[in-house]
Amino acid sequence: MNLDDNQLVFNIKKEINTEECLIELVNRHSGIFYDMINRYVPSTSEVCSRDDLFADREIHIYNTALKFDQEKGAKFSTFLGNETKFLCLNSYNKAKKKYCQNKTNEEMDFLDKLENYDNIDLNLLNEIFFLIDRHPDSRVSKIFKMRYKDGENHKLLPWRDIAPIVNLSIQGCINIHDNTIQDLKRKLLKKELL
Repeated sequence: MNLDDNQLVFNIKKEINTEECLIELVNRHSGIFYDMINRYVPSTSEVCSRDDLFADREIHIYNTALKFDQEKGAKFSTFLGNETKFLCLNSYNKAKKKYCQNKTNEEMDFLDKLENYDNIDLNLLNEIFFLIDRHPDSRVSKIFKMRYKDGENHKLLPWRDIAPIVNLSIQGCINIHDNTIQDLKRKLLKKELL
């Protein structure tokens, strides 16, 4: 099919060869869809499945085509990228909220200890930062030190202040933080420090 993206979207909205136009958009832009999911949904996530999002790509691309307004000057690919980003973040955050609601008090206690580290045992805090300092991703150490040590009067440094320093989005910082907490929890439980 030799139609540009705008014409394909127009045809979908007007229900002209909808199936063929959608297949063409999916073939052209699945790469962007996959890239955004891989970027915004952690591969190690216990709460949100990349595979579920991948499986629904046609419906998401179709819905994006229905929302797309070419009069705003953006390319369809850019609009799809942004829509997919928000799809991922919303799906991940909803799934995480539901996941956390199903956790026991003991399982959530670790998060509470980190968020309120002034009440934490100093040996545990030292062990946590020992593990964080040796993490293979150097951003982890920066994020945790800024979040828990650099705030004024022992307050948590806001994500909006951390993100530009480590050159990540706020959600990117939160994702690294949350994945590291899960990893720390497993390691500390093995050492029976929790």
